[in-house]
Amino acid sequence: MLTLLFVMGMLPSKENGVLKFLSPQIIFVVSFIPGVIYAFWYVDKWDLNLSKMTLVTIITGLVVFILVSYITNILYKYVFSRIKFFLPSKYTCNKNNDINSRIDRWKIIVLLVLQLISLILTVFFLFRTYGFNLSSSIFMYRSSSTGEDAVALPSIVKLLRRIALSSGYIITYLYLNGIVYKNKKNRLLELICILLAILNGFMLGGRGDGIQIIIAAIVQYIALKIYSSNQKRILPVKDVLKVIIILAIIVASFTQLGELLGREMDFLNYNDYIAVYLSAELKNLDIFISSGSYGHPISKSLTLYSIINSLGSILHQPQWIHDFDIPFRYYGGYALGNVGTIFYPFFYDGGLMGVIIYTSFMAFFCQIGYMKFVEADKKSQLNLMFIFYSYLAYIIVFSFFSNKFYEMIFNTSFIWCVVSWVLVKYFLMRIQVKV
Repeated sequence: MLTLLFVMGMLPSKENGVLKFLSPQIIFVVSFIPGVIYAFWYVDKWDLNLSKMTLVTIITGLVVFILVSYITNILYKYVFSRIKFFLPSKYTCNKNNDINSRIDRWKIIVLLVLQLISLILTVFFLFRTYGFNLSSSIFMYRSSSTGEDAVALPSIVKLLRRIALSSGYIITYLYLNGIVYKNKKNRLLELICILLAILNGFMLGGRGDGIQIIIAAIVQYIALKIYSSNQKRILPVKDVLKVIIILAIIVASFTQLGELLGREMDFLNYNDYIAVYLSAELKNLDIFISSGSYGHPISKSLTLYSIINSLGSILHQPQWIHDFDIPFRYYGGYALGNVGTIFYPFFYDGGLMGVIIYTSFMAFFCQIGYMKFVEADKKSQLNLMFIFYSYLAYIIVFSFFSNKFYEMIFNTSFIWCVVSWVLVKYFLMRIQVKV
């Protein structure tokens, strides 16, 4: 079934050559494949026999995503093209200088210093608050971040971290652009800046921010390589191998990274640990759907949890502020976590109709982002839609895991991220210092 859906997913973007493998519908379908494969080894351990309604929910969500992507692709070309924002700006591999030729060295140094200051202040905050064992401090901060005894980051540290993490996507693009178009200007500084951004992402105990930059880098690199080849539009085998090796390293080092961030892993062997992250979502979703407890008012929405709670605070509507109602589940002595694929909150809010509605909007939004990504000048311009889609790719990839899309796009943090991108772009492209 997943193979059939994969083939269906390639149809909306068939004219984009190899880039179709970066289209949202392909990423969305493929993201579920590793978990399904891994789940075969846990059918007995977890009694992983999905109910009919669970299968219908997953298949419906995947099919709806593909169909809406296809429809949006058609609308974009023949209807939305009359709207100014959607006007196509077809990319041509021009002879202009690449983007790095226009970036002054001192600007990269400023961003590097900002990354370093952000990292140092974060470490200082952790040491001052939780003690001088870094792994333990990171774990204690993450464990208490949602409790009543949580200690908030100082405002200046929070601001610097937002800019540092957001700038990481732009610097990653500059670095990869330099590699693809063979411009060594600022390359070492950009690499250091990227590594600091990834380190900043890991520093508060979550792996998501750092992994998101890595996935964005993979998406950017593939797109740049394809478009630098003019009409060939191919991705060399050696580049495919590079991507596979990077992904393999991420998976292989997942537990070690967790231990460095203070997470205790001794109670799980490696296979069980990976299974919890890849496949337990299917069991959690099945347990929830089988319980029949779904259909909730918008004020108690899980899908829009972040934005509803934020609006409740801003508009002084305390009845809107609610808990994230996904319990931590166990089955047969196995800890399964508290995530159940992106479809869990959709089904929680509105049953199968909720899955259709929320999936449709997500597919529409992602497809528009993808079309702008395809059209972007990937050599001589710093196009924020290109940056945005590389950011969005991680969100789509982790649809097999949880509701990353509505959690990460519909909240104030993303607004700050976009503002940071705009400011960093203005700084890099417009600010001039006459010597």
